[in-house]
Amino acid sequence: MRGRGTGLKIYGTLIFVFLYFPMVIVLLFSFSPTRTIVGLSGLTLKWYQELFQDPRLLIAFWHTVMVGLCAVAIATVFGTAGAFFVTRVEFPGKGVFRALVMLPFLLPGIIMGVTLLIFFRNLNVHLSMFTILMGHVSFTTPLVMFQVSSRLSRMGPTYRWAAMDLGANPVQTFWHVTLPMIRTALIGAGLLAFTVSFDEIVISYFLTGTWMTLPVYIYGMMRFGLSPKVYAISTIILILSLVLITFMARYTGRSADTYRVRKRDAG
Repeated sequence: MRGRGTGLKIYGTLIFVFLYFPMVIVLLFSFSPTRTIVGLSGLTLKWYQELFQDPRLLIAFWHTVMVGLCAVAIATVFGTAGAFFVTRVEFPGKGVFRALVMLPFLLPGIIMGVTLLIFFRNLNVHLSMFTILMGHVSFTTPLVMFQVSSRLSRMGPTYRWAAMDLGANPVQTFWHVTLPMIRTALIGAGLLAFTVSFDEIVISYFLTGTWMTLPVYIYGMMRFGLSPKVYAISTIILILSLVLITFMARYTGRSADTYRVRKRDAG
């Protein structure tokens, strides 16, 4: 049994090394005074300085942030409404409907990108921030809906019924009871949606006109030669993603009873 446990630990360690070693290489490259880490004699912030002196790259970065924030705002509204619908309304084919809702997130990005491109072309809609935003909303909404519906399913109808028995109307019940109990799920879903939106390249590539996001801009840079600035921006994106994922895990890991326990302790 001990030998089996040791072997499992070694196997797990090798898997993590395989997954994360490329990230370490990118991190080292971003501080290398040369274009490679061969003969690394010191560290430098030269590539980060050049990164912040590139106006087009900075504009692409802010485009990505804008699209991500707008997509999260829209997806939170639509996804939450959809979560209430699928958890509180019974209708034939409900299981099939829930599976179909997740298709925009589960389908390969190239299929969604081509489909949306054809759709917007047939409507004579010019490729712009709007088309990119709609593309991101299409796959972030199912993420929010899945997270919130899972929390609503664990809550059950007991708290809602109790609030209504005490005289609360539907709006008061949602604002004072349901919303506080799904708040952590909403925050976690929003962070996950922003992380996925920030890193999305395939759908953005098909829907990008002159309004370019950061992943598409980096892809264009790499087609004409790998610039060391790519290492720097990749490191920044990696750190940002790790921070968002950490907060997401913190909020999505809380149960629906957290609010009830806090209220009980406060009382």
